[in-house]
Parts: sequence; structure tokens; C-alpha cells
Amino acid sequence: MISTYQMGVSTDRIRGSPGLNLDHLECCICHEILWKPVACQSCETPFCSACIRQWLNEYPAQCPNRCQAYNERKCPPFVAKVLSQLKVACVYDSNGCEEIISYEALDKHEVECGFQLHRCSGCQSEILKKDLNNHEVNCEAIEIVCPDCRIVYKRGDATKIHTETVCLKEQLRQLRNESKENKREIHELNLQLHEMHLLSPWIKEMKITFDDLPLTTDETKRMPIVYRGLKWNNMKYGYELYLSKKHPKSGYINCFTPGSSPNIAFFKDDVSFGVVTRNDSITFYSLTACAAWNDDLQLTITGYRGSVEINRHTVTLLFGKPQFILLNWKDVEKIILKSAGGTAHPDSGGLSATHVILTQLTIGPAD
Repeated sequence: MISTYQMGVSTDRIRGSPGLNLDHLECCICHEILWKPVACQSCETPFCSACIRQWLNEYPAQCPNRCQAYNERKCPPFVAKVLSQLKVACVYDSNGCEEIISYEALDKHEVECGFQLHRCSGCQSEILKKDLNNHEVNCEAIEIVCPDCRIVYKRGDATKIHTETVCLKEQLRQLRNESKENKREIHELNLQLHEMHLLSPWIKEMKITFDDLPLTTDETKRMPIVYRGLKWNNMKYGYELYLSKKHPKSGYINCFTPGSSPNIAFFKDDVSFGVVTRNDSITFYSLTACAAWNDDLQLTITGYRGSVEINRHTVTLLFGKPQFILLNWKDVEKIILKSAGGTAHPDSGGLSATHVILTQLTIGPAD
């Protein structure tokens, strides 16, 4: 039976059916009363549908009665008629159910029966289905999520772990964090607006979002040595669908937004890019970066003219939160990016690594 067992109905459960010869209703595989029977077309012997499926898995196309081949048909009508006259005790009678059900209504009853045992999600005790809701309303081991502060605690620990003072302090902490995040986002928006004022109407030509690189659905690839008029060393890039599938717990996922480039660039530890021809130079306006695995990852950006360091900027990157960094460095020949430090983000699956994600670079010619 679907609700409680795979094979037939035990003869011990048959009630009030005097005069019926139950031997004719027995499955010759499980030797119980037929349940959802089908029959062999050749010998017309009925079997429980679950029993014959299991048999055929072991002996394909063979009838248990050694017919030449097993071809299935509906149960003979006279067998179905006799089965319909049976009255059967609920399988949960040992739990207190006193219902006697017709054979045809048995499946529906046992799916809905209030005397089946369910496990409490808190204390893990087995409770009758009909009593489960009332039990879980009062069970001290049930976990509760506070709608105000979102702390998770067990009902029985409320007076220790989730006092009114604790709740208010947690709400205040969350508000402060949200305020910091809002200030950071406003600061970045102001930087981007400043860049747009500086570069408009040439910003589209200067912005590199890696959207013109070939899509790689099954791997990441190295950046071409020469790309967008610059020479690249140690930079890789990847496609949104591949990275989302390969690293579902990484910061890569948060870097793709509707309408953005399907590619992102990334590197581990260090990378460089710069002019192809000596004595050429560029203006490095900005980049947008975030950490792929760690929180508080240190990114150091250094600009060179020849072998001389002329600019340096260090910024702290967060896991999966792209950060706009405005530089406006002029007359630069080479840029080196280095990452270090940080700790594994709680959502990264415990992996700690110094990978940095780049979603855009804005680079123009020297003035």
C-alpha cells in the first residue's frame, strides 16, 4: 500500500467477512491479501502490483508461474469484486485507531489517519499526527525565529537567550550594520557620478566590462595577452553560468546583475596590465572589485611609469560586494594588483582564498 507498505494486506487485519475464502485473494509472491492487483495475461494469476514489479526487476519478462512470457493485464473482475467486499482494520490500530474501512477506501484513510506517528521537529519524539500541532505549539525544543531581531532560539531557552534586552540590542546592531552598508553604497554612487562627470561622453569607450570576450561554458580561461589595447599578465575570466554552477557559495554569484556583462575577470595573489608599446601611457580612472571567498581582503593597487612607482592605493574588499574604486591616475604605463589576508566568509563553505573579482576597469589615453 502506498501509505504504509509496498506488498499485500495482512490477513490478520480482515474484519467481518464470514464466508469469504481468502485463499483465492492471496498473492502468490508475498502470500498476503492482494493489494492493487494486476494479472498475467497468459495464466490470469493476480499479483500485488508492487510484488510483480519487484519480481520483474529480478526476473525480467518471466511470470512467477513459468508462463512463456509475462504480459500484464488488469486484475480479473471477479477478484476485484470480492476484494471490494472486504472490511479491513487500519494499519495504525496498534496506535489507537479503531476504524474498520472498506478495501477501496483503505489507501485514502491511512494517508490521512490521525494515528500515524510523526516526528516532532524539536524534541524528535514520535507523536500521533492528530496531536502533533498541539505538541509543537508547546514543545520547548522547537526553534523559533524572532520576527524583530531574527535570532533563532529554542522555546524553552527564551528567558535565557532571547530576553527583551537581547532582542533590542540585536536590532540595534543590525540597524548599525545596515547604516554602514547604506553609507558605503551612497559613497560609491557619488564616486561613480563623479567619474561620469569627468569622462562623459567617452566613458562607454573607456570602460572595460569583459563582455566582448568569448563565452566559456565549461571552464575559465586566461585573458588574451593583448586585449583592448593593453598587455595582460596572470588575469583570468569566466562566464556567469559556469561560475554559478561551479562555485555556488562564492562571491562570484553576487557580481552578476541583470543587464551586466556575462563575463567577469579575476585573479589570485597578483596580476598586472599595462601599455603594449614603451613610452605609451594611460589614465587609470577606476575599477570595481570584490572578494570571491574572504572578508576583509586587502587589495593593493600600484601604478608605475617605467620601473618607478608613482601611485599606490590600498583598499579592503568584502565578500561578494562589488566596490567602486575611483583613482584617476594619469600618465601610467603599468598597473599591478596584489591581494592578501582576510578571513573566510561564513557563506563560502569554509574556503579561504585571496581571489579578487573585477567587474569593470575604466582606462583611457593619457591626457
